[in-house]
Amino acid sequence: MTKPIIGVAPGTLAVDSEMFPGRQRDYVNQVYLRSITDNGGMPLILPVTQDKETIERYVGLIDGLLLCGGQDVDPLTYGEEPLEKLGGIDPKRDAYEIALIKAVHAAHKPILGICRGIQILNACYGGTIYQDLSYMPAGQGTIKHLQAQLPAYGMHHVTVTAESKLAHFLGQTKLAVNSFHHQALHKIAPGFRVVATAPDDVVEAIEADAGGLRLAVQWHPEEMQQVTPVMARLFAKFIAETNQIKD
Repeated sequence: MTKPIIGVAPGTLAVDSEMFPGRQRDYVNQVYLRSITDNGGMPLILPVTQDKETIERYVGLIDGLLLCGGQDVDPLTYGEEPLEKLGGIDPKRDAYEIALIKAVHAAHKPILGICRGIQILNACYGGTIYQDLSYMPAGQGTIKHLQAQLPAYGMHHVTVTAESKLAHFLGQTKLAVNSFHHQALHKIAPGFRVVATAPDDVVEAIEADAGGLRLAVQWHPEEMQQVTPVMARLFAKFIAETNQIKD
């Protein structure tokens, strides 16, 4: 059986140096690529572009799409003004990923989003984002969500909806996850449902089935998958899903 090709939407980074000031870089952390190769897939990095024809060619090459972490999503993308605690943004990356998501969805190919990936997926379909956890209602967003250490280990628990695709992939409904974010989903996009939450009501996963699986988590399973089998199972099941579509 031919390995499924998993397209990886890269992050963007401005790198200043004396020789090349202002150099722009598309990049992917190796743990994302390893999470695909370790679990039966073949990664293909899809550089950021605004060219519609190139995006369509990308979609024709891949069997599924992985959305990676990175900068905050530009609030203008979901119809809000920037607030004081907003972090760095990249509107070009936002526009690219939204176009790519819609094209992959139209082709009925599965999508897995991670961290920023859950946020851009939600924004793409009309949802909104708390620009910082401190903007959530009183009593919510109160546990530590930016652990800043030991990325391979879970820091807080999440509860997963039993009948969800995510629960099927993981094989369990409660697990400890790592946490590296200062934002959280607010209004959930039409067509999606919340399938995992933290003890402080922060949304930790959403999914939708119409037009192909679209699943996203707020934590970083790629950082955990080599030491926590349930995270490897998430990638293996997602990649198997792309193979079913391919077949």
